Amino acid sequence: MLLCAATASGKTAAALAPLIERYLPPLRPRPQLTILYLLPTRALVNDLYRRLAAPLNRLQISYAVKTRDLTTLNVKRPADLLLTTPESLDSLLAADARLLNQVRAVVIDELHEFDGTVRGDQLRILLNRLRQVRAYAHRQDEAEDSHIQFVALSATASEPVRMASRYFDAPHIVEVVGRRSIDADLLPLDPEHPTGLLDYLHTFQRRGWRKALVFCNTRAEVEAYATFIRRSTTLFGEAVFVHYSNLDRHKRAEIESQFSQAEVALCFASSTLELGIDIGDIDAAILVGAPGSASAFTQRIGRAGRRRDRSAAACFYRNPLERHLLETLIQDSAFPSPPSAFHTSVVIQQIFSLLKQSPQAAVRLSNLNDVFAGLIDPPALEAVVGELQMRGYLQVGRAGEWRVGPKLNTLVDLQSSEHAPLSLYSNIQNTSGTPIAIRDRATQQVVAHVDRQWFERETLTLEGRAVTIEWYDGEALWVSQGQSGQNPARLRFRSARQVMSYPMAQALARHLGIETYRTQIVALSEGCLWFHWLGDVYGHALQGLMRAVVSAAKATSQPGLCLLLPEALAQSPNWTPAQVVHYLKAHYRSVESMMALGAYHGLLPNELRRRAVQDHFGIDRFLDITARWTVEPATEAQAAMLSSLLLED
Repeated sequence: MLLCAATASGKTAAALAPLIERYLPPLRPRPQLTILYLLPTRALVNDLYRRLAAPLNRLQISYAVKTRDLTTLNVKRPADLLLTTPESLDSLLAADARLLNQVRAVVIDELHEFDGTVRGDQLRILLNRLRQVRAYAHRQDEAEDSHIQFVALSATASEPVRMASRYFDAPHIVEVVGRRSIDADLLPLDPEHPTGLLDYLHTFQRRGWRKALVFCNTRAEVEAYATFIRRSTTLFGEAVFVHYSNLDRHKRAEIESQFSQAEVALCFASSTLELGIDIGDIDAAILVGAPGSASAFTQRIGRAGRRRDRSAAACFYRNPLERHLLETLIQDSAFPSPPSAFHTSVVIQQIFSLLKQSPQAAVRLSNLNDVFAGLIDPPALEAVVGELQMRGYLQVGRAGEWRVGPKLNTLVDLQSSEHAPLSLYSNIQNTSGTPIAIRDRATQQVVAHVDRQWFERETLTLEGRAVTIEWYDGEALWVSQGQSGQNPARLRFRSARQVMSYPMAQALARHLGIETYRTQIVALSEGCLWFHWLGDVYGHALQGLMRAVVSAAKATSQPGLCLLLPEALAQSPNWTPAQVVHYLKAHYRSVESMMALGAYHGLLPNELRRRAVQDHFGIDRFLDITARWTVEPATEAQAAMLSSLLLED
């Protein structure tokens, strides 16, 4: 079953209560792992662990948590209910699969967070492996049957049948109609002097508000705006918090607790607080800039007024494009995304995990074909295994069998180190290199792990407070609170924008009154702008393909919306599938950098890397769109409005 209902509508209880009643009756044998509850983040696992403690204790149901940060699971006496992430389930399958023999039900929370991503494809394979464990236990008379019941939960699903069908056979869909109304203020914000945010916060007293969550799109923006508010007002006293993934997990938990308990408080956050971590009742959600997806917008807005019928929000824009994007999302944030291809790189990570699970520390092609059935064809799977053997990650064992190679042994040995290039059970891609530990000189505690982009600011801050680098000991960077010098350096409130998807670009065009498949030419003194509304990935490819027709075609500041051409087009160019394939094969590295193809993508054979780019690009969809295009000159009013989308401020 897939249950779709609004945020804070009680989906967790709606799933768990009947499953507990069915599979965990009061007069049952000794505890055994019966229900798995999967969540997308460790923070959500820990949060739900706290929230379920009281009711589960009253019901005398044992429960445990397993994440990379915290494990309370006792393998000798397992709990009835386990809260975990897909990555930790993966490690459990590899280390002690028999522990899962008696699993009768699996709940997958926030399914939309997984779907269409490398983590979603890893989850699909993990569910297959779990089914195989249960079936094997039944054949060995260690389980009464081979059945597992699956329940998925989602607050936002534009095409629930298609989404659920990727994980379950013949899923039953339950949609609870209705969502909370949104009271959203759309407000301008000076990108250099964000006093508009300060003015809005000063309206809280007359509104009767005490707490708000401010979402920014990057960690750098979180720090900059939190620092500005700390310097500019005593409205919230010391209760101005920040929350993002680089902060140490103990620090994040402390911040969550302090913010939840504070009567008057403000918290600046990245995407880490989009999902349902319980941080108390929030009066308002504040968005600085438009998030990268419609689902992220829905989640952020939904954090406010979770116990009320309406969500109060303020959406701040710093340029015309952000304004129109926010207007689009406020008007309709339920537009569907194109279907996603399977991420082939997940196969590599799963082969490594299966080797750890195997009692013989070996895998066979026949077994692998069963696990990956319907996801990768046998010739491609053989090519993956051959590449891993050539690179030294696998070595030939007995006939038709592969074992752990020296490179994989090294990777396994590095898993407890911060210098491991890949996580054995995770496909999450780190594009920033090895993180650097930050230690507070006063407490000597690690307070954060930052990437090198953290240093690309004029003012270095942590938790909205300026810090001074004291020394680097080869393993950690030691900092102290406060900044040397009398005048604080200038804060930078803007950082790199998120990738604009094709659905987002199309929704923006519709909001601006532009019909589907219509493209506009805006004349300039030198050349013209061609607004194509393709999003960043297709827009990048369009620029490359156009250069074969118009060599002087150039990107603009918004390549997902328009190109700069030396002269107007009479009609839209047409391309053949072979031309697009040729372009993608020749430029696959630049295109794949814009796609989240997984941590193990670089270990695929080059031909499969190219094929993966083509599959995720969607050549047929691209050609269908461009074949229907019409090119028209923009009206004078349209030209002014469209040109404004390229303005940074």
